[in-house]
Amino acid sequence: MPAPPPSSPPPSPPSSSPLQPHGWPRPLYRWGLALAAVIGATTVTLLDPFSYHELLLDRWFGPASPDLHGFTALLRHAVWLLVPLGMVTVVALSWSWLLQRQVTQRTRQLQWELNERRQIEMALRESEARFRDVTEATSDWIWEMNEQLRFTYLSERFYALTGIAPHQVIGQAPWEIGSAHSVADQEHGSQAWKVLEQRRPFRDFVYQTRLNGNQHEGRYLKVSGKPIHDVQGRFLGYRGTGADITDQIRAETALQNSELRLRRIIDLVPHMIFAKDRQGHFLLANRATATALGATVDELIQRSHAAIHRVDEETDRMLADDREVIDSGVPKFIAEETFTDHTGRARIMQTLKIPFVEPDLNETAVLGVAIDITEQKHAKEEVARMRLYLRNIIDSMPSVLIGVDPWGYITVLNQAAEQAGGISWEAAQGRFFGDVFPQLERQFEQVRQAIRLGRPIKTPRMTLDLQGELHYADVMVYPLMADNASGAVIRMDDVTARVRIETTMVQTEKMLSVGGLAAGMAHEINNPLGAILQGSQNILRRIAPDRPQNRAVADAIGIDLDRLNLYLEQRQILRFLEGIREAGARAAKIVADMLSFSRRSESSFALGPLEEMLETVLRLAASDYDLKKKYDFKRIAIERDYDPHLRLVYCDKTEIEQVILNLLKNAAQAMAEEGTPAPVITLRTRRETDYALIEVIDNGPGMDEKTLKRIFEPFFTTKEVGAGTGLGLSVSYFIVTEQHNGRLSVLSKPGQGARFSIRLPLSREALP
Repeated sequence: MPAPPPSSPPPSPPSSSPLQPHGWPRPLYRWGLALAAVIGATTVTLLDPFSYHELLLDRWFGPASPDLHGFTALLRHAVWLLVPLGMVTVVALSWSWLLQRQVTQRTRQLQWELNERRQIEMALRESEARFRDVTEATSDWIWEMNEQLRFTYLSERFYALTGIAPHQVIGQAPWEIGSAHSVADQEHGSQAWKVLEQRRPFRDFVYQTRLNGNQHEGRYLKVSGKPIHDVQGRFLGYRGTGADITDQIRAETALQNSELRLRRIIDLVPHMIFAKDRQGHFLLANRATATALGATVDELIQRSHAAIHRVDEETDRMLADDREVIDSGVPKFIAEETFTDHTGRARIMQTLKIPFVEPDLNETAVLGVAIDITEQKHAKEEVARMRLYLRNIIDSMPSVLIGVDPWGYITVLNQAAEQAGGISWEAAQGRFFGDVFPQLERQFEQVRQAIRLGRPIKTPRMTLDLQGELHYADVMVYPLMADNASGAVIRMDDVTARVRIETTMVQTEKMLSVGGLAAGMAHEINNPLGAILQGSQNILRRIAPDRPQNRAVADAIGIDLDRLNLYLEQRQILRFLEGIREAGARAAKIVADMLSFSRRSESSFALGPLEEMLETVLRLAASDYDLKKKYDFKRIAIERDYDPHLRLVYCDKTEIEQVILNLLKNAAQAMAEEGTPAPVITLRTRRETDYALIEVIDNGPGMDEKTLKRIFEPFFTTKEVGAGTGLGLSVSYFIVTEQHNGRLSVLSKPGQGARFSIRLPLSREALP
């Protein structure tokens, strides 16, 4: 920007000082005249020494005047000495004065030039600051291109508005970072490229960025530019402004899509939706409205209602309602009105009309929604005629019976339903059945499906929460099949008692079958397990370097047995063999547990130190690591809370250790699967009156009520298929309750961990 004019004109350069004749200053001029007089007198004296000197001597000295010749000689020598000296002095004074005058003039000129430059620089800084403020304050950004049409400068607003780093654009041409985003913009873009080639200005070119690997790819930019030329008219590039119109483009696109979506939605609505002005001209209509009037949507727009609907009485009534809503500005609900469609069929409509302002007309219009309730009204009338007859029938049934129309509104309740819902038939009539019976709300889809298919739909054993108690119910939806009837009957039977009996019977059968299953599986599993255990043991023996037979065979065939064992050790083959042996031992233990579950084992009971047993189990658990199950006891904090007064417990040491190990593993697996951040297991012992209490407490995910009720069932597990047998806790429960006549219980809530409690009798007489 050009610098603003200064407040006061700059001082003019200093002019030359006025001079005496021939450019000499006044003091020097006077000295020059005196010196000239002296020189002249002296010259005259030299030329006529006697006359002048005599006059001079007589004038000054009188009778005492000196010798004329001696004085003249002295004067002549003085003149010859003073004249050159005076001339040199005059020249030196003149030269000094000239130099001083030039220095003074140059100093004044430089000072003037310095002041002028300061004013220019100040104006330039003000201009730059003004330009920078304008650039930063504007909503657009500033850009520049060189003569090769590549970006050389982008203002800071570019990054703030687009999120694209300027270095990704600097050095690139416009066609390298973007393309036109529409057909119209492509045509505009072609013209813009031609303008660029012709070095002409351009405005409002819109393109879409396509920077590979940039998260802001696809932003819409609008730019305008003007060519830059130097004083000779040579093209230097372009300078212009740009704006990010991504939000605008997307808003316009979203608006268009929204309009199309709204058009599709209202066309899918089976009810009549329309908008009319004060004169009754259609401003909006959906497909249902057009179909009812025997026209298309395009044919209805801007046409009068009276021109389409030829039933004068209905037309006048509807237009009167429209004007009432427009004039009052208050919505109007018409519960029932007659409407004759283009086929001559009379429909009963339920209409809601709402006033709204049409922006294009700048006046109030009316928006209406009309629902065809003809079938609904007929259904209600038919149900009303059957009500008295059905009342006597349904009240005699013990099942909960709920009659509903196709929309789920209650039409009939029997006495059992009134008691279950705590509401009378009269009060419930016309209400949505899901509001009266919240536990049945999800059955609405079954109601519609049963009516549509014309056949009953059953939902067996649906769980219901009645006053905090879990109940089971069989729900059957019967569509009304009578003539001129529409709706369904929901029948609900409480089968809680039956389900509990069946569950008890199934559980009993499971418990009875486990014994036979375990006995049958034991023989089939023990044989391959024996081969696995024996084979792994023999392999370890055959490679042992301390056996003479192994070394003899190795030496005979030229193998270094020590190096072979070193290789097996470094490749962890020995560890694999040990894992095979441990897996076989665990499988054998599972078989033994199943046998224990099926019959009373011949275990030997004895007094054993409780703390020692617990520490033994912890050592076994600490060495257990399962990569697939993602748990490692070394990452679990173990807290001990032992009762010092509880030392010995009369039990089967092996079996109780197995129970505690199962509880520890279950806790570790549960905390690992749920990702407990700081897993902790607490082992606690207490002496109760007649029992020794052993508790295994974890801070894992806990269990819900449903899981707690089935936790000790055989083959029940919450783990994935193949992750567990579901026998661990059931076998543990059998060991504690049947083998030791104790008790095994659990307390847990979701998110609050679990507490397993083992109670073993302290007296031997209490054992079975």
